[in-house]
Amino acid sequence: MNMISESMRMKIRSLAVLSTLLASWTGLCAQDLHQILEEHYRAAEQEKMTRMETMIIRGKSIFTSINLESPFTLYRARPDRIRVESNYQGSGVIQTYDGKKGWIYAPAMGIPEPREVTGEELEALLNQAEFEDPLWKYEEKGHTLELTGNPARDAEYQLKLTPEGGNAIHFFLDRKTYLINSYVSRQIMGGTENEIEVVMDEYQNVKGIPVAHRTVTRMNGQVVTTVRLEDVDFNKKLDPSLFEKPANAGE
Repeated sequence: MNMISESMRMKIRSLAVLSTLLASWTGLCAQDLHQILEEHYRAAEQEKMTRMETMIIRGKSIFTSINLESPFTLYRARPDRIRVESNYQGSGVIQTYDGKKGWIYAPAMGIPEPREVTGEELEALLNQAEFEDPLWKYEEKGHTLELTGNPARDAEYQLKLTPEGGNAIHFFLDRKTYLINSYVSRQIMGGTENEIEVVMDEYQNVKGIPVAHRTVTRMNGQVVTTVRLEDVDFNKKLDPSLFEKPANAGE
């Protein structure tokens, strides 16, 4: 004797149809994400970027809240060496990382001798210029990525990157160029959660690679810094001593 009522059969069929639709939707999203990423990597010339061993960037940072403009020169060499030379109130500031240790030397900021940097301070230094696209090989880094949607920004592709053990970052890609227009994250500062938005535009080709020559950082909608690049070059030979502990003025 069949104990399943007709209404129960209808519910089971409805659930089966819903499951099929959800599976199809998930498959389509995965396919769309793959296609979007492939177009993005191609537009960003990521394969070409992997062949660049060094990077030199010259430009200026404009700190809106204190009305300060600071020129800088940044040197970077694979795999993870970096040197930043900048200016603060007429005095030089040098930050370096040789692949093992980071240093800062800034007499005008009360650092008259080179001081080792660690933790968030070191992370901020290393994040100043990355060779690789943040979306490149995200799975190998243990991150997850999904295609999302925000009706207010439907003119862009919207990807949610969740780093392993970190906070989600929302990337917005131009639907025509497939380049990154901006990315948004939320960070705790002083016990308060803040929305950080980084806008990238004024792309110019450097050795065939599109490089954003203007980057604007906003915190909770207010402009904090604007970075303008004046010159970018790749694959120049750099002396390894550039990345060592900086010498102070007395040495």
